[in-house]
Amino acid sequence: MKIKKNLTDEDMFRGSKETYSFENEVLEDDSRKKVFRGAVPKNKKEEELLLPKEAQEKLNRCLLEVSMEWLKAKNGDLDWKVKRDGLVITIAPAAKKKEHSV
Repeated sequence: MKIKKNLTDEDMFRGSKETYSFENEVLEDDSRKKVFRGAVPKNKKEEELLLPKEAQEKLNRCLLEVSMEWLKAKNGDLDWKVKRDGLVITIAPAAKKKEHSV
């Protein structure tokens, strides 16, 4: 059998089939399988609040306004304290405690 010259990769491998083994499975393009930490999909139930959409939008808007006022006053990092008194839920900003790393 004579080896033809100037063939493209596609022409050289036409008709051949590769069996998967440990070695070539590792080399397989797994870019679709990679998941970055920021791209991890959250569970729908974790994201869902038990509020109507309008109430969620108003709440988010208010929280954003309070956060901006907090930062403008240069009070440092912000943490939210949530308290419940009967049917009333109170959300208040508080200074975030610094965690000491060991």
